[in-house]
Amino acid sequence: MREHTNGLSRRAFIGGAAALGAASIVAPSTAFAATAAEKQAEADAVRNQLVGLQTDLEVAADSYKQALDAQEVAQAAMEAEQVKIDEANGKIADLQDKLGTRARSMYRTGSSSFLDFVMGASSFEEFTQNWDLLNKMNENDGTMVDETKTLREELQASKDEYARQEKIAADKAAEAKVIQAEAEAKVAQATELVNSLDAEAQALLAEEQAAAARAAAEQAAAEEAAKQAQNSNNGGGGGSYTPPSGGGGGGNNNYVPPSYGGGGGGGSVGSYSSVADYAMSRIGCPYVWAAEGPDAFDCSGLVRWAYLQVGISLPHYTESLYACAKNIVPVSQARPGDVLYRPQHVGIAVSYGGSHYVHAPTFNAYVRDTDALSWAGFTCALQF
Repeated sequence: MREHTNGLSRRAFIGGAAALGAASIVAPSTAFAATAAEKQAEADAVRNQLVGLQTDLEVAADSYKQALDAQEVAQAAMEAEQVKIDEANGKIADLQDKLGTRARSMYRTGSSSFLDFVMGASSFEEFTQNWDLLNKMNENDGTMVDETKTLREELQASKDEYARQEKIAADKAAEAKVIQAEAEAKVAQATELVNSLDAEAQALLAEEQAAAARAAAEQAAAEEAAKQAQNSNNGGGGGSYTPPSGGGGGGNNNYVPPSYGGGGGGGSVGSYSSVADYAMSRIGCPYVWAAEGPDAFDCSGLVRWAYLQVGISLPHYTESLYACAKNIVPVSQARPGDVLYRPQHVGIAVSYGGSHYVHAPTFNAYVRDTDALSWAGFTCALQF
């Protein structure tokens, strides 16, 4: 009877089978029915709150990364302005040195020497040459003074821009800090929600995750077996395919995915398969907000890390991933290694059609393959 109770609760938790569960209850189960309904309401309420918090957290992760990027841009601008400041200071110092030398020379010789220089000419032609030379010297002095003034104005503009960028960098750093604090508060709130579940509801959640993982493994194995059978057109050998064992109780971390080599995509599909393999190798690593490996990840951090292993650098934002995708296709057309997307969450397809995937789901969780949690409802596949 207890076993029957747990089975009904699991079906109710997934949703969509409540009527079937009610129809299967016989008269002596009246007290149990109330308990099952309570468990359904409790589990659904907590799950809905977790989904809402997960979405908020993913938005915060994107905002946090954008704030840090904006801070880096501002710091780079500060460095560029500092180069301009240093160059301007050097030019001003050089001009001041030249003007100082001219001033000292004029002081030593006195104004009479310039008059003697002009009037001491032995011919009119020499007089005009000396006069032109003196004017040229004065003109050069004026040019150096004007250039010094211009450089000082540019220097002040660079200093003002440096201060502006410095403020932007400080503001963005403070913004990132606030976002991080708010996200950590949400993590604490979610943790409290999870802990509020009683032992039976937590067991139900674990059972559902394990069952979903086993179902995904069986489906992936069946797909691979069907593909192998189709490829052996002569029916040769008919060797039996042994699917990987689910291990009982969700031994998900020991699951070794089948190889998805060959097929219609040529070299690009092969490289995509290796992305999926890299992502699968991280199963069991904890979800950490804004982390991108190698031992902890958030959802887009796992995607970024896996693609970096094959030399492809992608942004660490779910929405930026969507924006820079070369091709966007339905989930049913996903290839191994394609990025599965829904607003504010991503994963990596392991099988064709995206029925088997790997992702970093949420706080207090670990990188894992296919699960039935509602926030994994991907809407399309991104190809790079």
